[in-house]
Amino acid sequence: MNWANRITMIRLLLIPIIIILMIIHQFPGTPMFSVWNQTINVGQNYQLPVAYLIAGILFIIAALTDFLDGYVARKFNQVTTFGKFFDAIADKVLTNTVLIVFACAGIVPIWMAIILIARDFIIDAVRQILATKEVVMAANQMGKIRAAMEMIGMSLLFFVGFRMFNGSLQGNGAFDEFGWINQVALIPMYIATVLSVLSAGIYIGANRKQLFDTTVISKSDKKEKVNEKK
Repeated sequence: MNWANRITMIRLLLIPIIIILMIIHQFPGTPMFSVWNQTINVGQNYQLPVAYLIAGILFIIAALTDFLDGYVARKFNQVTTFGKFFDAIADKVLTNTVLIVFACAGIVPIWMAIILIARDFIIDAVRQILATKEVVMAANQMGKIRAAMEMIGMSLLFFVGFRMFNGSLQGNGAFDEFGWINQVALIPMYIATVLSVLSAGIYIGANRKQLFDTTVISKSDKKEKVNEKK
């Protein structure tokens, strides 16, 4: 196993640790496990759960490995099928599982988590359809910016948000869910959500001829493709 693949495996191993740390701390009114509720208090309002501090640091490390393994693989010619497969899995599992826990804890709106996760499923389905037609779907610049904004936004929410300021759900005070502090902290996630929809539209629009091809695939065509691969 080369170094690029080792870095990918490190990210995979960090995921269950991050999720466990997130669910063992219980915010008020959330279905988590009240196992480790020790916090770091700053002033009268800010309380950072120790579990979230550690989970946030590990998440940032995991997010950095997402960029590092690809760089190492290209730089040192270590691109492998194993790396391509598990890099994609690690990326999806990391972001989507953390989003689910954030939504359960009320840190991100449920509708936002649904849009971001659904977008990943749709794009994966599009890639699979195009693969059957031997079409490679290249990443566009908007999709790369979306991924970066999502990682930045999620990293920020481990440390800043209305939950860390003892804000209330559905409240609109300065420290509440709809207060200005939490809305500023959510700006990267709002941007990521908008870009996820736009980039998905660009992907689908650029490949609409292949995706919306209603021509019936005959058995003879299938046999010819199988023979060509042989």
